Amino acid sequence: MMSGIRPWPASAVAHQPPAKQNVRATAILACLGVFASPPIAPGALMPMAQAAEATEAIAEDRKKARSAKAKSGTLPPREQTDQRSSGAAPAPPSFYSMNQMGDHLWSVRWELAAIGGALAVVGLRDWGWGDSNFQFIKEGWFAKNTRHGGMDKIGHAFSTFVIADLLTDQIRANAANPNGAQFTAALVAFGIMGLGETLDGFAGRHRFSREDIAANAVGAAFSIIRNTVPGMREKLDWRLLYTPASYEKPGITTSDAGILPPYERQRYVMALKASGFDALKKTPLRYGELHLGFDARGFEKKERALGYPIERTFYVGVGLNLNEVLFGAGQLPNFARHRDTLPARVARKTFEYIQVPYTATYGEHRFSTIRR
Repeated sequence: MMSGIRPWPASAVAHQPPAKQNVRATAILACLGVFASPPIAPGALMPMAQAAEATEAIAEDRKKARSAKAKSGTLPPREQTDQRSSGAAPAPPSFYSMNQMGDHLWSVRWELAAIGGALAVVGLRDWGWGDSNFQFIKEGWFAKNTRHGGMDKIGHAFSTFVIADLLTDQIRANAANPNGAQFTAALVAFGIMGLGETLDGFAGRHRFSREDIAANAVGAAFSIIRNTVPGMREKLDWRLLYTPASYEKPGITTSDAGILPPYERQRYVMALKASGFDALKKTPLRYGELHLGFDARGFEKKERALGYPIERTFYVGVGLNLNEVLFGAGQLPNFARHRDTLPARVARKTFEYIQVPYTATYGEHRFSTIRR
């Protein structure tokens, strides 16, 4: 049940003998080390590229010879007719190929190393990788009898989406041929999250979940769509709101001491940005957004111990587009002239995926309240 956003159960898991744990930890780190360098490096691609160039040269020579014969009238009548009817149009450039994928992976080698290292730290510290033999678990989706009310599934999809989105940006910025960057990024993100889920199979309190793999695929697909459909990225964000204590019932705090926020402090928000629409981007409405959100409460051990019921809630609201307020080209005084500095780029990217508390107002609808 690996996710970029997960809770930390209080119960301890029985540990394997130290020698066995060391072997497993070494194997896990070796697997994650694969992400530090791409499987296809430019040096490995050179023979393939040279072979392709040689084939193209041969084809070009044959084409020139055939053109010369056609002009001299030595080609058979049928071949002359076929050549005239085809118009000898040049083949369109390849949109995506294995060579491009290798170039893409090489261009984000350091990003992949950082993602792999972060995953290793969280997995070994908080998720208990290597604590048990490999096991499967059937978790379900959003039903009342699931472990987290579907928050873990949204967390998987969201984490895969964010990794794919960030890699797409870096490939487009650094690759020699960025065509198809969104496909490489989505495949790599899905692979990273799939590896993490596989290692979850060796964590007794999590285990391998097919539903999590399906959720990863949803996140990767959403990133592809958002980075392929023209204008969609300018119009739609998917964000995580780490809810402050004032949003929650008494007793729900941040005392779990984990690296990532627990499920009982998460809300996921889709934000439709007015600034992405031509008719609105030159009006004051450019600073506004429409929000649709979801969270599930009462599923975690701490919440049940406090007697809180199961509640799954949809939210509809309006919010401020912080990127537009702080860095947009509107009439408000802001930091637009500094938008390309490193601190501004970090802030802009953060606001794309994180919903800042108290920057939106919501109406809510609880579609189930169940005590168990």
